[in-house]
Amino acid sequence: MIKFNLKVLIARQEQDTGGKITYEWLADQTSLSSRTISRLAENQTARVDLTTLDKLCKFFECGVGDLLYRVSGSDKD
Repeated sequence: MIKFNLKVLIARQEQDTGGKITYEWLADQTSLSSRTISRLAENQTARVDLTTLDKLCKFFECGVGDLLYRVSGSDKD
C-alpha cells in the first residue's frame, strides 16, 4: 500500500520555520483545496493527480519519493 508522508513534511516545515502550518494555509500556498490536503495527509485517497504531486514537491522542495512511501505486509499487497 502506498501512503503519504505529508504530516511528516508539514512537521519538518513547522520546525524549520517556527510557525504552525494548517491544511488551509498549505492549500492557499499550493493552490490545492484544503479537502485535498486533508485527504492526502490522512491517507484517505486512492488516486492523486500528477499536478498535485508537483505542487506539493515544489512547496516542500522535495522529490516524489519524499511525499510517498510503501507499506508492505498490508492486506492490499
